[in-house]
Amino acid sequence: MARYASKRADPRELYLQWAMETDFEFIFRETSQRSKGAKQPRRQDDGRRGHTGTASSVGLLIGWKSSEAAALAARAIPKGAVVPKVYLAPHEKLGVPPFWTMTLPTAALPSFLRSIESLAEVIELAAPVTPGSHEVIQNKLPAPSKGNTLIGVLDDGCAFANARFRTTTGTRILWLWNQDIDAIGAPLNGTLPSPNVKFNYGAQWSRADLDAFFPAVGGTQDEAYRHAGLTGLRRSATHGTHVMDLLSGKIPLEDNLWDIVFIQFPQAGIDDPSGIWLKRFAADGLFYILECAGPDVDRIVANISWGPQTGPHDGSYVLEQAMEWFVQSAKLSTKSRDLFITLAAGNSFSARTHASVSYAEGGNFDWILPPDGETPAFIELWWPKPVSPAQALLRVIPPHGPGYDVSNGPATNPDGTWWAKIGHYGSATHAVLVVHPTAAKSGKNGPHGRWRVEIEPTPDGIEADIDIYVARADHNMGARRRAKASYLTDAGLEDQRFGSPAVRYHEAANSVVRRAGTMSGIATGSSPEVAAGYVLNTKEPAPYSSSGPTRGVRTGPNYAMATERSQARIGIRGAGVRTGTRVRLIGTSTAAPQRGRLLAERLKPPPINPDPARTGYGEILPTPDPHDPED
Repeated sequence: MARYASKRADPRELYLQWAMETDFEFIFRETSQRSKGAKQPRRQDDGRRGHTGTASSVGLLIGWKSSEAAALAARAIPKGAVVPKVYLAPHEKLGVPPFWTMTLPTAALPSFLRSIESLAEVIELAAPVTPGSHEVIQNKLPAPSKGNTLIGVLDDGCAFANARFRTTTGTRILWLWNQDIDAIGAPLNGTLPSPNVKFNYGAQWSRADLDAFFPAVGGTQDEAYRHAGLTGLRRSATHGTHVMDLLSGKIPLEDNLWDIVFIQFPQAGIDDPSGIWLKRFAADGLFYILECAGPDVDRIVANISWGPQTGPHDGSYVLEQAMEWFVQSAKLSTKSRDLFITLAAGNSFSARTHASVSYAEGGNFDWILPPDGETPAFIELWWPKPVSPAQALLRVIPPHGPGYDVSNGPATNPDGTWWAKIGHYGSATHAVLVVHPTAAKSGKNGPHGRWRVEIEPTPDGIEADIDIYVARADHNMGARRRAKASYLTDAGLEDQRFGSPAVRYHEAANSVVRRAGTMSGIATGSSPEVAAGYVLNTKEPAPYSSSGPTRGVRTGPNYAMATERSQARIGIRGAGVRTGTRVRLIGTSTAAPQRGRLLAERLKPPPINPDPARTGYGEILPTPDPHDPED
């Protein structure tokens, strides 16, 4: 394979480069705006639903080289671009945040990128958002936050009328920010809950607003949810309600009930299988939660039970760096607070979505991409830190097609059905392979079948691994997809199929596909509390629970919480949407809120098994907690 000349690091991440080179054909764009009395679609449009032309705006998530660089970049914001005020307001000790989310017209993107190239460390593609023009509904002023602990939930489906989240005086939801484009409510225009909350998309309700929808006498929960515009609560169960119950559901002593700030992720972020969109909404949501904290709050517990499988897995993702800044800024603020961010470890231990190939020895594997996919499919390769793009050797062979040496040039986009490139992410070298929808509504289908990925040996003295991650494509709760998830395989993994059940969850001999190192791509920083899952009656890790190590300093999750009662009684019980209903959910998304509850209650239970050999899964804590009764 030929090598191309090394260039100065390009701060644009590869997803952004792909979007620009494919004219934003597959990038969600917002087309609907709510008008009074009009029936509106509940999703964002995209290039596969029949629109012509390019997206009118693009979203960015930018990691600056320093706070000083961010301050300089503020002078270069182009006309028509929107940067939330909270990113431009300096912290009293840390200066302006060294990261932004923003939306700008696609026409202004090239010149803006040139103007900030020397200031940015990483420029990521993010969801574009547009200020809504729906009817303005003024917030009713909420009562001050109660107590010294504030709970933040970033998820989908806030059942604010369920008795699990109410006291005798009303709902415990202090603020609800619905980030969906079609959300109804008051605008986030810099008035409430603080002058810095000027995100200009979605809509919010205060506690007083929500109580007005569900008065003490008369009214039903379904009516309340309809008035609030939360159409997802028509279902019997939602992911966010279940998580919120495990994190902060009602306990006997009302004096210990904490106020809750709920960030309702938008439909586009929930449906996106790659995890690209969710990072922007999570960053904005964490800032919103901090701005909602009253003067008496000295502890904030924010839970995110979502996350991508892709990323550098070394704590250098822009969102991960932002979380580190959030924790530090809360501690160094005038009202010093403890901020705990609890994250799910991930559910990809047995999903065949991670592989490790020796950089010196090389190797190959297959990527099985099923047909009938309506969204692009992604796979990432990450080289060891000393390796430059000029040293990265990669060959991709699509199904029924000729192979391509991706390292021969900056990009390949054969016949418009797939795209691949090697480039930078900060100081790391990585590659992204994108296959366009295998069931495209317009244009050519991306090739489905068995993709071959080959990495040549490079004996130059660097003894480390190249890590490969497949973007998740599992079904979110309530989402419908026809295509099955893609996965990695090779001869060694196929041989394991014929082994005994005792080795079912062991690493396959002679295979580059690995179960270790499968943690969520946003859970590899040092500050967040990361929770894995285990089976209660066996004290063994849950078969899906992702483990360490990471490519950075983190060795694995901090703790493991029970996410399965037994091998026969799977899942953990939590609240359904309506009062008195219970549902079971499985996954480490139920482990993170359990860990968050212990932090909110300021409890430090001793681990059941502090065996250091289990550090890949974290120390086991005694769960399930008493908030999950079994009759």
